[in-house]
Amino acid sequence: MGIMLATFLWGFSEATFFFLIPDVILTAIALKGFKIGFYASVIALVGALLGGSLMYFMGAFHYELIYDLVVRIPAVSEEMLHKVERQLQEQGLFAMIIGPIGGIPYKTFAITAPSAGIGFWAFLLASVPARFIRFFLTSAIASFVANVWLKHCSIRSSYMIWFVVWVIVYCIYFSIHL
Repeated sequence: MGIMLATFLWGFSEATFFFLIPDVILTAIALKGFKIGFYASVIALVGALLGGSLMYFMGAFHYELIYDLVVRIPAVSEEMLHKVERQLQEQGLFAMIIGPIGGIPYKTFAITAPSAGIGFWAFLLASVPARFIRFFLTSAIASFVANVWLKHCSIRSSYMIWFVVWVIVYCIYFSIHL
């Protein structure tokens, strides 16, 4: 129960002001099995939808304040926010669905969607695939790796490998986005 609460809070926090994606905890959970990884992905999605909704309304009613706060988050820049604004105006919600591929945080889409003329319910509906596809895929991949490549490793060794992989991922990510 505690790990699922942590997953929910991580989904919510990353959708607002935290800068480490829920995939970190989701992949750790999924090392124990596909089913628990799937459930954790759903829980993280619920947290992300609530956090994204909060950010959407902050963007709608207090854009300057939320813009100033979000631009201070590591790896989020004014340039990124302007890029997101352009993408939403040119591509609509499709930009939000493919945004995670380019490492663009969901929160940047949430705060700029109102100014792009995207209504809340359309934003919320598009948030489901925008968040869940990656949550599910990273969990499924972690479960597969654990069951196929790491099946003879101890759980401790599996978590050491998990840790090293995420350190490498974030070193690459921050070298690109900072």
